[in-house]
Amino acid sequence: MIEKRTEKTERKLESVDQRMQERDKEVENSLIQMEMERASYYLRFQNVVETKEEDLTDIMAETIAITLQREKSEIIDELDEVYRVYKNYARRFRLPREVHILARKKVRDIISLYREESMIYKGKEITTLKQVPKRVQEQRKEYHFLAARLNKNNILFRWIIPEGMLVSWQGKKIRIDTLEKAREFHAQLLGTEEPGSSREELESASQEDQQLEKNRTDQEEEEGKKEERPQEEKRIRTRAQTEARNYRY
Repeated sequence: MIEKRTEKTERKLESVDQRMQERDKEVENSLIQMEMERASYYLRFQNVVETKEEDLTDIMAETIAITLQREKSEIIDELDEVYRVYKNYARRFRLPREVHILARKKVRDIISLYREESMIYKGKEITTLKQVPKRVQEQRKEYHFLAARLNKNNILFRWIIPEGMLVSWQGKKIRIDTLEKAREFHAQLLGTEEPGSSREELESASQEDQQLEKNRTDQEEEEGKKEERPQEEKRIRTRAQTEARNYRY
């Protein structure tokens, strides 16, 4: 009798634990969706030539306007903050500080157009990057072993929200949104590449992928720790904000 009660209690506890895990996962996914929504208003630009006493808002508005074939005044109205940020890699390779932009509208049109046409300033091509929240970066680390293998094999994929990746393989779109699916697909890729390989060789290749990706991740984290603190960033507000501030005073 006591054993039956114990088993029943254990089953109830397991059920409660499972529901709590599912609830935590739902909360985590909701937070990721919110952070990605916020990030859709941010843009990062690399290799923007830096000069003394530059009007960064005017420079970026004109450069974006030329690329999007729009009026510069329209672009200025859509920019909320424009500022430069020191990055460790830029200091190491003697590159200009990154330009970060917080826009009033989502910046998908800039990203999509940039894929088709390069953005140029003072003869230098500008690299445009999307802002990826820290929470999303941490989650994607778990899939880096598969990303390393896909990149090595030149297999196209894109990250999906809230978790996982969409892989283009053998004329199909494969959705991989759990670590179990990622491991299975990784093993499938290794088996396809070397069908005659032993299990030990496949496991060795898998460990090599994970180690390579771990080394890359560790390097990124080390660089991240060396970044300047946010309060050391030089923020340059748009003309509209500056005029509004002056008017208040």
